[in-house]
Amino acid sequence: MMVVIEVLLILAILTAIGYPLFVQPKTSEGVEDGDEFHKLVAAKESAFVALKDLDFDYKTGKLDDEDYQKLKSRYETEAVSILKRIDETEKGGAKETRPTARQARFCSSCGAKADTDDRFCRSCGKPVKN
Repeated sequence: MMVVIEVLLILAILTAIGYPLFVQPKTSEGVEDGDEFHKLVAAKESAFVALKDLDFDYKTGKLDDEDYQKLKSRYETEAVSILKRIDETEKGGAKETRPTARQARFCSSCGAKADTDDRFCRSCGKPVKN
């Protein structure tokens, strides 16, 4: 009787562990991930994070000067492109879809994320512009 209980317990544990490995995640095909403005804001945040990570990698010696300059130029070009597209979207009448809750802001000096009520950057201490 004890062996049967042990076998059932082992099967239950293996099922609980193995279930996520064999089940396909559900995708909602008809649902949009957000409007164009929200997608652009997410892309902007990703670009700023990439620039911040790039600077960190360079300062820690993981990148040489040539690679750093090439990647920095590419990421900055991408960020400027995204910012221009955000401006075009806002001018095109998408301002009413802009979220009014706490929006993410970034430090113009180091690119760190700042809350809307922050006056100074938490990373570098410089004033955060509105």
